Amino acid sequence: MAIPLLELRHITKAFGPKVANDDISLSVQPGRIHALVGENGAGKTTLMTMIAGTAQPDTGSIVIDGTEVAITSPKKAAELGIGMVHQHFKLIPSLSVAQNVFLGRELHTSRGTVDIPRMEREVAALSERFGLEIDPRAKVSSLSVGLRQRVEVLKALSHDTRLLILDEPTAVLTPGETDDLFVVVRSLAEKGCAVLFISHKLGEVLAIADEVTVIRDGRVIDTLPAAGLSQTDIAQMMVGREVLLRIAHTPARPGDPVLDVAGLTVVDERGVTVLDDLSLTVRSGEIVGIAGVEGNGQSELAAAIAGMQAVDGGRVTLAGRDITSGGVADRRAAGLAYIPEDRDQVGSGPALSVTENVIPTHLTAPVARRGWVSGRAADAFAGRLIKEFDVRGAAPSTPIGTLSGGNVQKVIIAREFASDPTLLMVSQPTRGVDVGAMEFVHNAIVSRRDQGSGVLLLSADLNEVMSLSDRLLVMYRGEIIAEFTQDTMSEAAVGLAMAGVRPSAEDVREAEASHEQVVAQVSTQEEVAEEQVGERVQAAAAEVRPADADQQLVAPSAEPVRPDDEGAAPRESFGAKLRRGAVTTLRGSVQPLVAVAIALLIGAGVILALGESPLAAYDQLFFSSLRRPQGLGALIAQFIPLAVLSAAVIISFRAGFFNIGGEGQLFVGAFCGAWVAFTFTSLPGPVLVVLTLLAGMAGGLFWGFIPGALLALWRVDIIVTTLMMSTIGILLTGYLVTGPFRDPAAGLAGSPKVAPQARFTMFDRQYGVGMDLVVALVAVVVLGLVLTRSVWGLRVRQLGEMNRFAEYTGVSPRKMSVQVMALSGAVSGLAGAIFVLGPNGGRFLQTFSPGYGFLGITVALLARLNPWAAVLAAAFYADMMAGSNAMQINTSVPFPLVNVLQGIIILLITAVFVVDRRTRQRVLGLLPLRRRGASSAATAPVVLAAEADTSTPAGRPDRVPVPSAPPGSARSGATAVRTDVTTDSREDAR
Repeated sequence: MAIPLLELRHITKAFGPKVANDDISLSVQPGRIHALVGENGAGKTTLMTMIAGTAQPDTGSIVIDGTEVAITSPKKAAELGIGMVHQHFKLIPSLSVAQNVFLGRELHTSRGTVDIPRMEREVAALSERFGLEIDPRAKVSSLSVGLRQRVEVLKALSHDTRLLILDEPTAVLTPGETDDLFVVVRSLAEKGCAVLFISHKLGEVLAIADEVTVIRDGRVIDTLPAAGLSQTDIAQMMVGREVLLRIAHTPARPGDPVLDVAGLTVVDERGVTVLDDLSLTVRSGEIVGIAGVEGNGQSELAAAIAGMQAVDGGRVTLAGRDITSGGVADRRAAGLAYIPEDRDQVGSGPALSVTENVIPTHLTAPVARRGWVSGRAADAFAGRLIKEFDVRGAAPSTPIGTLSGGNVQKVIIAREFASDPTLLMVSQPTRGVDVGAMEFVHNAIVSRRDQGSGVLLLSADLNEVMSLSDRLLVMYRGEIIAEFTQDTMSEAAVGLAMAGVRPSAEDVREAEASHEQVVAQVSTQEEVAEEQVGERVQAAAAEVRPADADQQLVAPSAEPVRPDDEGAAPRESFGAKLRRGAVTTLRGSVQPLVAVAIALLIGAGVILALGESPLAAYDQLFFSSLRRPQGLGALIAQFIPLAVLSAAVIISFRAGFFNIGGEGQLFVGAFCGAWVAFTFTSLPGPVLVVLTLLAGMAGGLFWGFIPGALLALWRVDIIVTTLMMSTIGILLTGYLVTGPFRDPAAGLAGSPKVAPQARFTMFDRQYGVGMDLVVALVAVVVLGLVLTRSVWGLRVRQLGEMNRFAEYTGVSPRKMSVQVMALSGAVSGLAGAIFVLGPNGGRFLQTFSPGYGFLGITVALLARLNPWAAVLAAAFYADMMAGSNAMQINTSVPFPLVNVLQGIIILLITAVFVVDRRTRQRVLGLLPLRRRGASSAATAPVVLAAEADTSTPAGRPDRVPVPSAPPGSARSGATAVRTDVTTDSREDAR
């Protein structure tokens, strides 16, 4: 047997606990087309990046022509004759074809200038050699998608390529362009080039490949000759059971129009018209499909109908109601349900629980009453949906980001179906969905049609949209270019329309004939023993067969699950809630405790350098204030502003608005409260106290409102404006108490004294316990309840996902930015007013704050934005601040050490916060490899709620990467038939 051009021997690659490739071995022969298939996340793209030199294996070896090599960079791969065509083009539109092909390795003349004519001649020669006809001088921006694909292939072949890797090469091609590409690929193989072909379209895999390797959960299941395989065989090897994905089309019973789009025009931010006078109608009881190559306006059309895209002309009517100028909430109220193409960035809040993802569009009784969410009713509603739609591995409290892609899609479908929509708009319904979940999704869409809804289906998968649609519209450059019914649609006709051709009968006949010639030309001519292949398919399927593979899903019931439905639903017991809360608290406290411990260790080193004992210094720092009444009084005095200000920070940070201007809001609120208290001295004490607190809140509210309004109206950076307003606020109050409102008797820069009857009552002066502590604790508790139990708090948490989920469910980010910033400022102002009326106040003093506004940020981050944990974090900080003087007096360690400790904690906590939100996976990739058991690939369930860290509000939780448990299949009233199974590699582990 010939020596393989490429051998992979026991390749393993992990990203922290996620094993992307697990002991993979395979070989590729020269002159052969070797296909690699697997579900999303199977590890296909990760494997290819190691061959292409952009990643390195943890263990194992890569062998080229019988010699082990280290492919340390793309340049090294090119030297070895390896070229890769990526799924997403890497071309510069403003350059010519030749300039793109030679980008980074330009040819030069003897004078040192770029030799463009020579590069054009080289590209022309390459084009002729490989049968890739193209004009080397053409600008890439002027080329069709299919021609751009040719440029990518030429780039890969320009290095004397012997191994060509094609990653999803047909994802953005029309059927005709796909045929052209396959002819080129087969001719390359005939010239001796080895081809690795990655695709989720199993029909295309069987049309072009000589061998097929199936990968599941990072492991090779088997490699078989393509000639003896069917699409059903491959799907069965991937999921361990028969998969029936494409349903036989049953006749529709269309009724009255539910959606009418007339003359819709959208111009994007580049000034390009992406929707050009587009019109369409959807009737009740029918599925209208939208086909087309991606990038022809489909995404903009869906967003415009949903209210998430501004329109420049035209009209949108839903159920007879003009909703053109209405917002998302108005359209949902009119009967729209929308399943978006991007689950993570639009359709869900990954850090939120299943319940929190389900209820935002169902905030009616009993889930919510008078602005407050019933946790029990919300969990019961989510539990019924989980059961009805068979969301595997999920409980109401499970963070949705820990579920597999298919199960996340089920949650979204369940939420949208529960609204009993007049119009269901579905965009890319099975993108990134496991093979086992596709059947369920398709049957759910048909079920919704049969229940009387109108369905608008947008899909880049031609087989999917043709199978499901009663009428099929084809979009090309923002226009509807053709319309088909089930009687008139064919792949050839639709493919021509996708290429911008209005197909005639003659055009269709020619396209069909051409396709048949291509099939005969590119398909493998080998013969294999089908019995032997069948036995290996069954053996491979048995190896990956999950324990619940025999369970069959039924289609969603005809009656949608409603929030007010009574019925059995799984309820979490009190003990289970207690255990879950304990696990969550423990997980959430690890990183803050580690940060504090590191800070204390560094502080201990500083103390040792000063010649003092760290134990003695820390004893004074943390325990001296607890040993005497005056110390407790000092602790309480520091605790009150820190607790209230951290609550103010949590409000804004949980919504994703980084209000770091709390110090200025505190000063403005304190002065406004003091002004009321020293101006209206004739008012009764209780009235004056209330007015003082309200004035403080009003001052802070105004100071927070300004940055919120600037963000909402002109998108001015919130960090810049809050910092600016903070500085202005401090300077303004300084001017007022040294100018118009200066009190010479104050000694320091301060205002006149407040009226005596306005001062807070002290319950125990010795211990510093008074009404100020009560007001502060009440404020913190109320804010905590608002954030965790109210409808408004749910919207805040949705915004904190930092994606478009809140907007998608009908929340207005503009309005919320103003509301959140105003409330955050009001709470900061309240902290200032509390100080003025407290035992250490009595007037506004310009020097009253040691930086409480900024310390409040540290307290909030130390508590991981948990309003209840912030009380403990504030007490910890207050204890340090209260004990700093005792530490200096009794151990000779200067009290500024407290500032050092606080600064270190700030740095560590902020670093952890940023890592959690942005770069956690990169850090995990540096950890030692953690191997999973061999059996986990087939049977590992989705992580349970108790195993996931949900303690990271406003950001992504620390996700526990797990293998996706294959969901069950579904059956609707329609007859299921086996055909063209697809998978998706867009979410392969990278």
